[in-house]
Amino acid sequence: MADNNEGERGVTRGGQYSGPVAQESAPVSDPHDDPAYVTRTKFLSGVALVTGGVMTAAILVPVIGFAAADSVQEEEWRWVDVGPLSDFPDGEVTSIAVSGPNPESDRRAFLRHRDGAIMAIWNRCAHLGCPVSYSAGGDVYSCPCHGGAYDSLGRVTSGPPPRPLDRFDIKIATPDGKDVARQEDVKVGVRTDGASPDDRVLIGRPFSIDEDQNPYRIHGPGEEVDGVLSNLYPF
Repeated sequence: MADNNEGERGVTRGGQYSGPVAQESAPVSDPHDDPAYVTRTKFLSGVALVTGGVMTAAILVPVIGFAAADSVQEEEWRWVDVGPLSDFPDGEVTSIAVSGPNPESDRRAFLRHRDGAIMAIWNRCAHLGCPVSYSAGGDVYSCPCHGGAYDSLGRVTSGPPPRPLDRFDIKIATPDGKDVARQEDVKVGVRTDGASPDDRVLIGRPFSIDEDQNPYRIHGPGEEVDGVLSNLYPF
């Protein structure tokens, strides 16, 4: 007779199963779903972008600074006594050094005394700032750096300069400081009529001009003073 715990087919009948069971694995988180997670590729891309930005700034900042320095910085200036009128004979062009209020303002000028008037022309080329030289034989100015050429009044005749040579304000005063004559017309300069040989010649602030010798605020090398793209104003 079969055991009461066995079925008809010999299968053991018993209580609940107590043997080993399958275990569900713990969920694994994907770090790519975390917004703060940085992959190696993303990290290297960020480094490349930062490095490129730093290198670009290192190149552009000095260039922009050089181009804009003269046009954005107000320069302190004062009248500078460059000597008696007798040092600048009529009919000649004299090269002199002009000392400003600080070493950065020191520069050289050509004092052109012709037809009873003196004009002060800066020797800085309007292209890239190289010092120009004066040729007495042709009564012209030329730049040895890039071939800029100017006529007797500093107006461009050939080469890359975008405007004429800059000029300085100029006046004549007595030895005790009383004005004798001031520059009323930049196309003429300061008149020497009525001034004595002992009267002093004084150089003032620099300014730029266009081809018609109209005065503008001082511009840096390479800058035009007129035209659609120019941001300037006559003074």
